[in-house]
Amino acid sequence: MKKNKKINLKFVANYENKIKEYRKEYYKNIINSTSPHDNKPYYIILNVVPFLLAIIIILIGRFNIYSEVASLVLFIIVNIIIKIIFKTTSLDTTNKYLREIMKCGYYSIDDYEEKLKEYVTGPNGYYNQLLQDIMTKYNISENTRQIPGLHGEIYYIWTNGNQDTLLLLNCKCNDKPEIISIRFVNIRYFRVDNFKKEIVLKTDLDEYYFKIDALDTLNEYIKEKRFENINAYQPEDHINDFELYMHKIKADIINKAQKEKDEASSYLVQIIIYFIGNVLVIGTKLFIKEHIALLNFVNLVLFIMLCVNIKKLIFSKTGVVLSEDDYIRILNTDEKCVQRFNELKYALGIKDDYDRVYSNEGACYLTWVANGYFHLFLNLIYFNVVYMAIKTSDVLYYVKKGSECEIKLKDKVLTFNKDAEAVFSKILPNKDYNWIKGFKNKQ
Repeated sequence: MKKNKKINLKFVANYENKIKEYRKEYYKNIINSTSPHDNKPYYIILNVVPFLLAIIIILIGRFNIYSEVASLVLFIIVNIIIKIIFKTTSLDTTNKYLREIMKCGYYSIDDYEEKLKEYVTGPNGYYNQLLQDIMTKYNISENTRQIPGLHGEIYYIWTNGNQDTLLLLNCKCNDKPEIISIRFVNIRYFRVDNFKKEIVLKTDLDEYYFKIDALDTLNEYIKEKRFENINAYQPEDHINDFELYMHKIKADIINKAQKEKDEASSYLVQIIIYFIGNVLVIGTKLFIKEHIALLNFVNLVLFIMLCVNIKKLIFSKTGVVLSEDDYIRILNTDEKCVQRFNELKYALGIKDDYDRVYSNEGACYLTWVANGYFHLFLNLIYFNVVYMAIKTSDVLYYVKKGSECEIKLKDKVLTFNKDAEAVFSKILPNKDYNWIKGFKNKQ
């Protein structure tokens, strides 16, 4: 690929690896009207003031050891206070995008966006150059069919030479241009959501969303994959797809925690190195007086680098091991997980208006009877799906026992809270233990 001389590849790599997700979250919050404030003055004050105080104390103390110790202690205390402020106010959450670009030397979102357009997303940026290279490689022209994505994307769409793979390429340069290759055999279905005015294309690993205008084109390419045209009902495939996705999410969470732990460890190592360097310079100044100005300058540089890494360590996350409750909270508030879970329920034909019963721990199960089967579905996003379809003939009885309601199956007993009795009496009217016992006594 021919590189534009203006493109700063280091800037591109930093954006891709560190900034992009925070930027997406920032603009998503704006769209969702959660009012992420540009806390530029606060961030500048809270980031610059501790360094200025530390340096002033050292200069007033003329680089003696007492001034350096006092300066370092004050710097640590001030940053701990700032972290507490961040944790107890909205400053820690309202603008993580600004916080991250400030680490790169940008104190304004507008300034960063200007460089982003120049190096990455603009007409002369990296993404546009990459797009032109891909279009040339795949012989894509403006005459190639296009379909609109749900979030402003415009995809070129075509099939490969064997007519067994659907290919998509986003031609809007807000995101990195990449070929999306979808084999027909991996497509579970696509469907129209008339309520949301969108199209969902589900594969074994991914889900893609398009505007309703894409319907004619998708019908032309994969009409046999339309949800209404699929005859084979294989719930285990949809459940396996979801569980694989959820375990990928878990791996991502674990990897993120490990990365945070590794970063904290690297900061600690650098703190030790710069601290030792400072001690050596201070010791050298006791014996060498003729180069004191140069040694003070080196001392100041090492001290600033020591403070920078101390600050990073204080504000770093330590990769705390998550509990099961933590995972449940994260998964059930994550937009993509909720979206996937709702699509799973659609694929399985599970409706939100089914009756609800609750375990003693408060877990919600959707339950219904259809086609001779008693169904239970755990309505909670987790790494594993709990879905049971049991022949009604294999349900022996249900009975209320104190604060619990048991339902006895051929091979197991399920326990719910006492309120479940009212639901089971409605959907399993002939399985009441007391009714069965009375019926048998009459025989």
